[in-house]
Amino acid sequence: MSDNKKPPIQYIPKFVEFPTEAMSVLQKELNWERREQTPRSEYYINTLGNIPYVYGVGNGRRRYDPRPIHPVIQSMIDELKKLTGYDFEVCFLNRYHNQSDQLGWHSDDSPEMDDARPIVIISLGVEREIWFSEMKVVGDRKKPSSDVYRQKLEHGSLCLMQPGMQDTHLHRIPKASFLCGERISLTFRGYVKPK
Repeated sequence: MSDNKKPPIQYIPKFVEFPTEAMSVLQKELNWERREQTPRSEYYINTLGNIPYVYGVGNGRRRYDPRPIHPVIQSMIDELKKLTGYDFEVCFLNRYHNQSDQLGWHSDDSPEMDDARPIVIISLGVEREIWFSEMKVVGDRKKPSSDVYRQKLEHGSLCLMQPGMQDTHLHRIPKASFLCGERISLTFRGYVKPK
């Protein structure tokens, strides 16, 4: 882990009581989707009903229609409400099949994601790193600063990004520097109706 300035996050190892069992069920029972050149598989839920999620611009623009919520995911939402006091209507899952699957620098700042609530990441499977960096705006583009903070995400762990952090920081899951198996990331967010 970097000695650089820690971003406004909270990390809780061993948050999920039976992480291996949870991962096995989600691997087998979700209808995962892998699109074109996307270096991971994905699954999107919204507990408010048939509300799609759209992000990106141009050729990178993507639309996700909500899939059925799984009982394992619902139990995590219930536990997160106990921990944080917040409701989380959205869960976006990423399945990294090996060391080459990754997620580039970004912030979860879509207008329908509630910036007044935290964003919570639950990790299952192989330990990978998440990188954080303060955001620099260059023209109309968001870029990371040269200062990067690295947090290991252990099997069954929770990483909470504090409210407002998506306005100040970027994060990414880089390719692993070692041969590895699967990791599933569940990202829980609050939903607000866009203006």
